[in-house]
Amino acid sequence: MRRRQFITASLGAIALAPSIARSANPPKPVDLRDRTRGLMFGSALGDALGGPIGSQAREAVQQLPTPPRIWKEDEILDGSAKAATAKRLQLRSYAGIRPRPESYAHWNPDAEPGTITDDTRHKLILLDALHTAENKGTNLGPRELATAYLDWPKRASIRRNTEYQVLAADWLAEWQFAARWILGERDLTKARPPERMWQGLPTFCGQMTLLPLAALFPGQPERAYLAAWNLGFFDNGFGKDLNASLVAGLSTALITPLDPESPKKAWDAIFASMRDTDPFEYGRIRSTTRSVDRWLDLALKLADDADHHPGRFFAVLENGFRETMKWEAAVPFVVAFGCLALAEFDPLAALQLTLEWGHDTDSFAQLAGAFIGALHGTSLFRTEWREAVAARLKADYEVDLEDECSLLDRMRRQARSRPVVQE
Repeated sequence: MRRRQFITASLGAIALAPSIARSANPPKPVDLRDRTRGLMFGSALGDALGGPIGSQAREAVQQLPTPPRIWKEDEILDGSAKAATAKRLQLRSYAGIRPRPESYAHWNPDAEPGTITDDTRHKLILLDALHTAENKGTNLGPRELATAYLDWPKRASIRRNTEYQVLAADWLAEWQFAARWILGERDLTKARPPERMWQGLPTFCGQMTLLPLAALFPGQPERAYLAAWNLGFFDNGFGKDLNASLVAGLSTALITPLDPESPKKAWDAIFASMRDTDPFEYGRIRSTTRSVDRWLDLALKLADDADHHPGRFFAVLENGFRETMKWEAAVPFVVAFGCLALAEFDPLAALQLTLEWGHDTDSFAQLAGAFIGALHGTSLFRTEWREAVAARLKADYEVDLEDECSLLDRMRRQARSRPVVQE
């Protein structure tokens, strides 16, 4: 199994070489710096795209001037429909539909287009922890990440804003209970075991926080997986394996050549990496199916069964996840990869489709955005989109997204000579 992982990650480009050589438009050489920026901007952009409409009633969303499309079951996603779907992508203001700040969403009244939600704030906490590790010359482990969850509300941009302090306290309550437990506190008024987080459900906590770890281990899916699995003290049940597999898949996406004529080949390499990276051998547990295989198989099957009909795909999702919290780990996983397969891996059409089912759209789109950005690079996203997201991060949290990408580049280079993250 380890050999299969090595082949998938390190020789993915060789595996694709014959088809690339025959292509009239061979892929450009991989620019790792640009791919890292694509991952980070794509994830934040997806969050900002989905934030204004996330978890809102369909009737309210449809009152917007240009609402997401509601697909009828007989409507086909053909070539022209894919192009039209990609063109529907737009950054929206929160005014009108979500004007008041919410702890898990935006933190400013009538928030401007490009404003992120907690899906990106969790990544900012990880990035702060990486900055601390870099400054101290130490490596990042669960205790250090737990400390970052307790310290993040102390940053200047939060301390200066009384409303931010209230929102941060509500937003992080569950994570801070678990963080104090990780750090050894046993007063149950302040600390509670991570196993009780969100009733022990396998949630997408790790999908919000841990995706940037892939940039530290490009082409090394097992190391990326182990780093995510070890740091993810907030992940429970099959979510711990599923969320770590996503970081492994992103690690492979960052180094996989993309043939414009056959994008599925690149995605096959990414999916194989997620399936094959299994250092704890979840896949060998008798009488069970590994969650990565179960949910990836389902995503691809539902897309295939829908046969280019988004309305049919969304109807099955609605029925299958009717009793499931939309923030459980499997839901964004199935939505993101199912929409990609349904759109025949057209990246921007797939990103828009993750918004058109509804529900937790910011989380679905941030996951899809990270993957398409890691594979396609920054130029996939319009300059004005990237600038809007970067401007809001700077104004709202005093975070420069380009600086954070530079941090990941530096730590990737450092990881060649010393451990930077406990694996």
